[in-house]
Amino acid sequence: MSVREAVIMAAGVGKRLKPFTDTRPKSLLEVGGRTLMERHLAHLASGGVERTTIVIGHFGDQIRARFGGGLGTMAIRYVENPKYTRGSILSMRAGLEGLSRAAVFMDADVLYHREVLHRLLRSTAPMAFLLDPTSKETGEEMMLGTRGGRVRKIARRVGSEWDKAGETVGFFVVGEAWLARAAAIIDDFVRRGVDDVEYEDALNVLVGEAPAEFIEVGDLPWTEIDFQEDLVKAGRILSRVRETGGEA
Repeated sequence: MSVREAVIMAAGVGKRLKPFTDTRPKSLLEVGGRTLMERHLAHLASGGVERTTIVIGHFGDQIRARFGGGLGTMAIRYVENPKYTRGSILSMRAGLEGLSRAAVFMDADVLYHREVLHRLLRSTAPMAFLLDPTSKETGEEMMLGTRGGRVRKIARRVGSEWDKAGETVGFFVVGEAWLARAAAIIDDFVRRGVDDVEYEDALNVLVGEAPAEFIEVGDLPWTEIDFQEDLVKAGRILSRVRETGGEA
């Protein structure tokens, strides 16, 4: 594996999953007897990641108490986002603090075959995203538009005028050379008072400058968990993950 650093953005309130998130963070929701965070950390450790930063906010003390300072040889550190009720752009900024080498950034609300993540960890690109070309654009999913082998646009609607388009899993790599630029772009958003937006708004600026590659994962089972009905879907996806040996 090439990427040895990870950042899991797990600070959000998860309003659309109430009442489940009234007493716990979304990443501690269980599917098939394990929490989402347990799976993230197991997949990262099995992929050779040496340190994972978890950005915490909503009931963040529960995450800290549950997982402590490490899993096997993988160290875990915690960074707090005190403004976790604002946009996820602030969680990405918090996660960038203290990074000096390429890192994979991850949304905490995804259930997936471990190879989904491991394909990204093997990337040596300056930036890289995961793309599922089998997903259809509805305005709910975060989509990627690509041209000439590069990601050119990230938005909930990108249209069809691309070499290839599809849903992004919510995992991406920022290479060492682009960490400072990513932080500077977010800082500019904050200076302008634009902090109640998603981190993809900043990434959309960054891919205009950085050579961002994409890795297809349409052949692997995965799902994002945003609504109560997604928990039912996640159970079905987990069955497929287990059938294909995708649990760490």
